[in-house]
Amino acid sequence: MPLKPFFILFCLIFPQSLFAQELKTFKVNPGEKVYEVITPKDRYAYPDFISGIVQFKNDRIGGSRMNYNALLPGIEFIDQNDDTLTLDNLETIRYVVMANDTFFVEKAAMQQIVTDGKIRLARSRVIMISNHQRIGAMGLPTDASVDAFSTLSSSGNPLKSLVAKEILTFKEHVTFYFGNKFGQFKQASKKNLVSQFGNNRKEITAYLEENKVNFFSEEDMRKLFGFLSKL
Repeated sequence: MPLKPFFILFCLIFPQSLFAQELKTFKVNPGEKVYEVITPKDRYAYPDFISGIVQFKNDRIGGSRMNYNALLPGIEFIDQNDDTLTLDNLETIRYVVMANDTFFVEKAAMQQIVTDGKIRLARSRVIMISNHQRIGAMGLPTDASVDAFSTLSSSGNPLKSLVAKEILTFKEHVTFYFGNKFGQFKQASKKNLVSQFGNNRKEITAYLEENKVNFFSEEDMRKLFGFLSKL
Protein backbone atom coordinates (compact mmCIF):
# COMPACT_ATOMS: atom_id res chain seq x y z
CA MET A 1 0.00 0.00 0.00
CA PRO A 2 1.65 3.25 -1.05
CA LEU A 3 1.84 5.82 1.70
CA LYS A 4 0.05 9.10 1.09
CA PRO A 5 0.20 12.14 3.34
CA PHE A 6 -3.57 12.05 3.80
CA PHE A 7 -3.63 8.57 5.36
CA ILE A 8 -1.19 8.32 8.16
CA LEU A 9 -0.49 6.70 11.38
CA PHE A 10 1.42 6.48 14.58
CA CYS A 11 4.17 7.94 16.83
CA LEU A 12 4.77 6.86 20.35
CA ILE A 13 5.31 9.09 23.39
CA PHE A 14 3.42 7.31 26.17
CA PRO A 15 3.66 9.23 29.44
CA GLN A 16 0.72 7.31 30.87
CA SER A 17 0.33 3.54 31.11
CA LEU A 18 -2.10 2.69 28.35
CA PHE A 19 -1.65 -1.05 28.22
CA ALA A 20 -2.69 -3.42 31.00
CA GLN A 21 0.07 -4.59 33.31
CA GLU A 22 -1.21 -8.16 33.52
CA LEU A 23 -0.62 -10.08 30.34
CA LYS A 24 -3.63 -11.93 29.01
CA THR A 25 -4.18 -15.26 27.31
CA PHE A 26 -6.94 -15.83 24.74
CA LYS A 27 -8.39 -19.19 23.71
CA VAL A 28 -10.12 -19.46 20.33
CA ASN A 29 -12.09 -22.68 19.87
CA PRO A 30 -12.84 -24.37 16.53
CA GLY A 31 -15.61 -22.51 14.71
CA GLU A 32 -14.95 -19.22 16.54
CA LYS A 33 -13.63 -16.09 14.86
CA VAL A 34 -10.36 -14.70 16.20
CA TYR A 35 -11.69 -11.13 16.03
CA GLU A 36 -14.78 -12.05 18.06
CA VAL A 37 -12.78 -13.66 20.87
CA ILE A 38 -10.01 -11.05 20.95
CA THR A 39 -12.25 -7.99 21.10
CA PRO A 40 -11.39 -4.38 20.16
CA LYS A 41 -10.84 -3.60 23.84
CA ASP A 42 -8.01 -6.14 23.95
CA ARG A 43 -6.44 -5.68 20.54
CA TYR A 44 -6.56 -1.88 20.17
CA ALA A 45 -4.65 0.78 22.07
CA TYR A 46 -7.63 3.15 22.02
CA PRO A 47 -11.40 2.59 22.32
CA ASP A 48 -11.90 4.34 18.95
CA PHE A 49 -9.82 5.45 15.98
CA ILE A 50 -8.46 8.90 16.81
CA SER A 51 -6.74 11.72 14.94
CA GLY A 52 -3.09 10.98 14.34
CA ILE A 53 -0.10 12.53 12.61
CA VAL A 54 2.77 10.77 10.87
CA GLN A 55 6.14 12.44 10.61
CA PHE A 56 8.10 11.04 7.66
CA LYS A 57 11.88 10.95 7.44
CA ASN A 58 11.74 13.24 4.40
CA ASP A 59 9.94 15.81 6.63
CA ARG A 60 6.53 15.24 5.03
CA ILE A 61 3.62 15.12 7.43
CA GLY A 62 0.34 13.24 7.00
CA GLY A 63 -2.71 12.56 9.11
CA SER A 64 -5.77 10.37 9.45
CA ARG A 65 -7.83 8.54 12.09
CA MET A 66 -5.61 5.82 13.52
CA ASN A 67 -5.24 3.07 16.10
CA TYR A 68 -2.63 0.50 17.10
CA ASN A 69 -3.68 -3.13 16.63
CA ALA A 70 -1.62 -5.53 18.77
CA LEU A 71 -2.86 -8.55 16.82
CA LEU A 72 -1.32 -7.51 13.51
CA PRO A 73 0.80 -6.02 15.08
CA GLY A 74 0.72 -2.63 13.40
CA ILE A 75 -0.93 0.73 12.93
CA GLU A 76 -4.30 0.89 11.21
CA PHE A 77 -5.85 4.00 9.69
CA ILE A 78 -9.09 5.05 8.02
CA ASP A 79 -8.69 6.19 4.41
CA GLN A 80 -10.79 8.56 2.30
CA ASN A 81 -13.22 5.75 1.47
CA ASP A 82 -13.67 4.81 5.14
CA ASP A 83 -11.71 1.59 4.58
CA THR A 84 -9.44 0.36 7.38
CA LEU A 85 -5.90 -0.12 6.10
CA THR A 86 -2.55 -0.98 7.68
CA LEU A 87 0.35 1.45 7.60
CA ASP A 88 3.27 0.04 5.63
CA ASN A 89 6.62 1.28 4.29
CA LEU A 90 7.62 1.78 7.91
CA GLU A 91 11.21 2.52 6.93
CA THR A 92 10.02 5.91 5.60
CA ILE A 93 8.48 6.97 8.92
CA ARG A 94 10.25 8.81 11.74
CA TYR A 95 7.40 8.51 14.23
CA VAL A 96 3.62 8.68 14.62
CA VAL A 97 1.66 10.70 17.16
CA MET A 98 -1.83 9.90 18.42
CA ALA A 99 -3.36 12.03 21.17
CA ASN A 100 -0.45 12.71 23.56
CA ASP A 101 1.29 9.44 22.67
CA THR A 102 4.22 8.77 20.38
CA PHE A 103 5.02 5.53 18.57
CA PHE A 104 8.33 4.79 16.89
CA VAL A 105 8.19 2.21 14.13
CA GLU A 106 11.46 0.43 13.54
CA LYS A 107 11.50 -3.36 13.79
CA ALA A 108 8.42 -3.09 15.97
CA ALA A 109 5.85 -0.47 16.90
CA MET A 110 7.29 0.92 20.12
CA GLN A 111 5.37 3.04 22.57
CA GLN A 112 7.56 5.61 24.26
CA ILE A 113 7.12 5.50 28.01
CA VAL A 114 9.58 8.18 29.12
CA THR A 115 12.45 10.25 27.74
CA ASP A 116 14.93 12.80 29.04
CA GLY A 117 15.69 14.08 25.55
CA LYS A 118 18.76 11.89 25.14
CA ILE A 119 17.55 8.45 26.23
CA ARG A 120 14.18 6.90 25.46
CA LEU A 121 12.42 3.97 27.09
CA ALA A 122 9.74 2.31 25.00
CA ARG A 123 7.68 -0.86 24.94
CA SER A 124 6.10 -3.00 22.28
CA ARG A 125 2.89 -4.91 23.00
CA VAL A 126 1.81 -7.70 20.67
CA ILE A 127 -0.69 -10.55 20.80
CA MET A 128 0.88 -13.67 19.31
CA ILE A 129 -0.21 -17.23 18.70
CA SER A 130 1.55 -19.45 21.22
CA ASN A 131 -0.07 -22.85 20.84
CA HIS A 132 -2.57 -24.82 18.79
CA GLN A 133 -4.34 -28.08 19.58
CA ARG A 134 -5.94 -30.42 17.10
CA ILE A 135 -9.17 -32.18 17.99
CA GLY A 136 -8.53 -35.93 18.18
CA ALA A 137 -10.67 -38.86 17.09
CA MET A 138 -12.51 -38.97 20.43
CA GLY A 139 -13.29 -35.25 20.27
CA LEU A 140 -10.55 -34.42 22.78
CA PRO A 141 -7.78 -31.86 22.19
CA THR A 142 -4.36 -33.19 21.24
CA ASP A 143 -1.33 -31.04 22.14
CA ALA A 144 0.66 -29.72 19.19
CA SER A 145 2.80 -26.91 20.56
CA VAL A 146 4.36 -24.35 18.27
CA ASP A 147 8.17 -24.42 18.54
CA ALA A 148 8.39 -20.63 18.68
CA PHE A 149 5.93 -17.78 18.95
CA SER A 150 4.97 -16.51 15.52
CA THR A 151 2.92 -13.48 14.53
CA LEU A 152 0.21 -14.17 11.99
CA SER A 153 0.56 -12.46 8.64
CA SER A 154 -1.28 -9.14 8.39
CA SER A 155 -1.31 -9.04 4.58
CA GLY A 156 -4.81 -7.90 3.70
CA ASN A 157 -5.64 -8.51 7.37
CA PRO A 158 -7.11 -12.02 7.00
CA LEU A 159 -7.61 -12.09 10.78
CA LYS A 160 -10.84 -10.15 10.41
CA SER A 161 -12.59 -13.19 8.94
CA LEU A 162 -10.34 -15.99 10.22
CA VAL A 163 -12.28 -18.89 11.75
CA ALA A 164 -10.31 -21.34 13.87
CA LYS A 165 -10.16 -24.97 12.74
CA GLU A 166 -8.17 -25.95 15.82
CA ILE A 167 -7.97 -24.69 19.39
CA LEU A 168 -5.76 -21.60 19.14
CA THR A 169 -4.10 -19.94 22.10
CA PHE A 170 -2.92 -16.33 21.84
CA LYS A 171 -0.81 -14.53 24.43
CA GLU A 172 0.15 -10.93 25.08
CA HIS A 173 3.86 -10.16 25.01
CA VAL A 174 5.51 -6.93 26.12
CA THR A 175 9.11 -6.14 25.16
CA PHE A 176 11.08 -3.11 26.32
CA TYR A 177 13.56 -1.05 24.31
CA PHE A 178 16.07 1.69 25.00
CA GLY A 179 16.68 4.28 22.32
CA ASN A 180 18.66 7.43 21.65
CA LYS A 181 17.54 10.94 20.74
CA PHE A 182 17.43 9.92 17.06
CA GLY A 183 14.79 7.26 17.71
CA GLN A 184 17.16 4.32 17.19
CA PHE A 185 16.22 1.48 19.54
CA LYS A 186 17.61 -1.82 20.80
CA GLN A 187 15.80 -4.40 22.90
CA ALA A 188 16.58 -4.06 26.59
CA SER A 189 19.27 -6.58 27.56
CA LYS A 190 22.67 -6.51 29.22
CA LYS A 191 24.48 -7.03 25.92
CA ASN A 192 22.58 -4.28 24.13
CA LEU A 193 22.95 -1.80 26.99
CA VAL A 194 26.72 -2.21 26.96
CA SER A 195 26.67 -1.79 23.18
CA GLN A 196 24.48 1.33 23.28
CA PHE A 197 26.17 3.06 26.20
CA GLY A 198 29.71 1.78 25.78
CA ASN A 199 31.27 4.87 27.38
CA ASN A 200 29.62 3.83 30.65
CA ARG A 201 30.32 0.12 30.41
CA LYS A 202 31.76 -0.14 33.94
CA GLU A 203 28.89 1.72 35.60
CA ILE A 204 26.24 -0.28 33.74
CA THR A 205 27.93 -3.59 34.48
CA ALA A 206 28.19 -2.70 38.17
CA TYR A 207 24.51 -1.66 38.30
CA LEU A 208 23.36 -4.91 36.71
CA GLU A 209 25.54 -6.93 39.10
CA GLU A 210 24.23 -5.09 42.16
CA ASN A 211 20.58 -5.11 41.11
CA LYS A 212 18.46 -8.06 40.09
CA VAL A 213 17.05 -6.63 36.86
CA ASN A 214 14.11 -8.22 35.05
CA PHE A 215 14.22 -6.90 31.48
CA PHE A 216 10.51 -7.70 31.08
CA SER A 217 9.42 -5.68 34.11
CA GLU A 218 8.31 -2.09 33.49
CA GLU A 219 9.16 -1.15 37.06
CA ASP A 220 12.72 -2.43 36.66
CA MET A 221 13.06 -0.73 33.26
CA ARG A 222 11.94 2.61 34.69
CA LYS A 223 14.50 2.29 37.49
CA LEU A 224 17.19 1.41 34.94
CA PHE A 225 16.18 4.41 32.83
CA GLY A 226 16.55 6.64 35.89
CA PHE A 227 20.05 5.28 36.44
CA LEU A 228 21.06 5.70 32.78
CA SER A 229 19.76 9.26 32.60
CA LYS A 230 22.13 10.29 35.40
CA LEU A 231 25.28 8.93 33.74
